[in-house]
Amino acid sequence: METAKLGDSLFRAYDVRGIYPKDLDESTAVAVGAAFGEYIGKGKKIAVCRDVRTSGESLEKAVLRGLSSYGLEMIDIGIAPTPMVHFAVSHYNLDGGIMVTASHNPAEWNGFKFYGRGSETIGLENGLAEIRESARQGRAVLEKRIDIIDRSRETLMDYEQFLLGKVNIRKGLRVGIDPGNGSYAGIARETLEKAGAEVFAINDSQDGTFPGRSPEPKEETLSGLRELVTGEKLDLGIAFDADGDRGIFVDSKGRVLRGDLALALFAKNIIKKGEKLAFDVSCSDLVGEELRKSGGIPVVTRVGRAFVPKAMRESGAIMGGELSGHTYFAEAYCADDPLLAGLAMMGLISQREKALAGLVDELPHYETVALELKVDDSIKFKVIEFLAVKLAEGNEVITIDGVKVRMRGGWFILRASNTGPAIRLVAEARDRKDLDSIVNYAKTEFDAACGRMTA
Repeated sequence: METAKLGDSLFRAYDVRGIYPKDLDESTAVAVGAAFGEYIGKGKKIAVCRDVRTSGESLEKAVLRGLSSYGLEMIDIGIAPTPMVHFAVSHYNLDGGIMVTASHNPAEWNGFKFYGRGSETIGLENGLAEIRESARQGRAVLEKRIDIIDRSRETLMDYEQFLLGKVNIRKGLRVGIDPGNGSYAGIARETLEKAGAEVFAINDSQDGTFPGRSPEPKEETLSGLRELVTGEKLDLGIAFDADGDRGIFVDSKGRVLRGDLALALFAKNIIKKGEKLAFDVSCSDLVGEELRKSGGIPVVTRVGRAFVPKAMRESGAIMGGELSGHTYFAEAYCADDPLLAGLAMMGLISQREKALAGLVDELPHYETVALELKVDDSIKFKVIEFLAVKLAEGNEVITIDGVKVRMRGGWFILRASNTGPAIRLVAEARDRKDLDSIVNYAKTEFDAACGRMTA
């Protein structure tokens, strides 16, 4: 077998990602499949699927070759969004799952996500390190007949029924969607229409070249959805990333809502007294403030889909969320499910009989900025370690994830990205002047730390 590409940069905090075929290829997929098969155990049952990327079919076939060496019963759920993998593993009581995807990364990227029993994300802290070492040992892959059961249509139907049983929305609610030619293309429209919504869609065909927009939904890539929502006077819009684990809302004024702003709406309107909501440390203070007004209990956690669900399970939180647009539900196996989040938001609009824009306008306003600061993968964690010590001198510092500094008028957080060569800077303040001052201070400290690491 050809030597697999298994460099350190491929194995990130909770998945494997790289540029195809430069960083990973079919030999990587075979090795990873065999290692995952060994990790799960012979004779176990797992779900296998992929997103829409053009390299996905070939990589999935290679993964299956590796998995087949361990006699696993493999259930194919086809091209599917990430929440369907969570659903399949949990709903059908499987032993795990593997998905060929690079999430929101550009079209030339691909990779693998891994799941254990209960659809728990497998990351470096709970199994991925062992999978990595097993793959690197290069065990021989036995050429066996690949036995795989096609349950793609059945899983989709069961998933739709599962979602539709969770919410109640007003008939005729008008919603725009932008699946970005990703895994939710077709699926989101069908589900929302079955829920009784009138759906307007763009970029709604699956295409791994992502011709409509970038695989990552954010303000600068969602002009098409904003125009659709405002032009058609829709109640709201929902955009999904390529593999469908993140959702971003657009209101009738064309405003793109950050993930934490949507979470604040859920905290204000859905969470009841005594219930817990888990959210990452980079979220706005608004989330905790609205949660406490509702009598809810905040659970602050690290950023990432391996950590928020873990905090939910340990604390008993009924929901969780991240600044980036992941929204998790205990009733959906603690999975990040943006389609369920969309249905929940539509249910909220129906209940309050007020458009999403009106609900947003009820919230207090904070000035916020989120920036991505480029830095080499080899030094990004060292930069954060240095800053955690340096910034603790004379400041109130929180080090749950990265380094968060509270200052007069607001706060900022610097944390190493788990998915790319970057450090993320998020800052918040009551007014623009304080925000600008905080951001300038944070960037100055970042530049100095990078200079020290590279000197």
